[in-house]
Amino acid sequence: MGLRELELKNWIEGGPDLTAQLKDRNKLLNRSRTQVVQIQSGHDFVIQNFVSQILNNLKSFHPNYQIKNHKITEIISKISADLEADNAFVQIARVIAEDLCLLKFTNGEWRLVAAVVVFPSRWNLLDKIGKSLDQIHTPVPGYEQALQPFMTDTFNKIKPKRPVWRKNWSLHATSTLHEPFYKVSLAPVEDYWWRTERQTLSASDDGKYILFTIRSRSEPFKWIKSDSVAAHKFAKTLATLTPEMLQYKHLIEKREEVISYLNRQL
Repeated sequence: MGLRELELKNWIEGGPDLTAQLKDRNKLLNRSRTQVVQIQSGHDFVIQNFVSQILNNLKSFHPNYQIKNHKITEIISKISADLEADNAFVQIARVIAEDLCLLKFTNGEWRLVAAVVVFPSRWNLLDKIGKSLDQIHTPVPGYEQALQPFMTDTFNKIKPKRPVWRKNWSLHATSTLHEPFYKVSLAPVEDYWWRTERQTLSASDDGKYILFTIRSRSEPFKWIKSDSVAAHKFAKTLATLTPEMLQYKHLIEKREEVISYLNRQL
């Protein structure tokens, strides 16, 4: 899975894209609530505890964090006062760019019991809520052979106060981050967008829950051409992907074109 230990100061990320992302997030939370929010009952205490940890983290490591001129201390007060008004996951999802997935260990399996996923990358939250890790990852090529035997044990080994992180990538034809379903596009490769997901996993104090966060970004793919070494390395990576993985990433018909583009001199 490529997990690495996460420094607490890097749990939540700001950045120049934060303001625009929060604007989109709030629109989607208001307009498409059922699509982006799924929360099963019985987990409110854990949700509130994780949200408190996030807010305290922002206060400790990002004291200048502010939304619409509201400083972090004001944001903490508002969310704490409005717990009756809305679920804490939804409230925190309005002021950070990270999507949130809560998994619970029950009957020997990790299951998705609550989530606010405003920026899904070609997966539908409505199809995933309540399912186990193995069921969620069924579409991933090679999962059964390469990851399934180790996934539960890997999650079990995540310790409280010692979160981990990893990164994921995909290529998209548009910069749109809210993409619960794949849409066919005829965009040329040079107009593709490089989408990354910075994912973190944090265990609850009792080890029964894991909070999985996803910070999504979309950048012009052509930027990679400014670094010839990176471009050639990525071309080599694409050349090694199996047909099943290419199909999963919707690149099976575009691989050679993408590789040619990456190796072409500026």
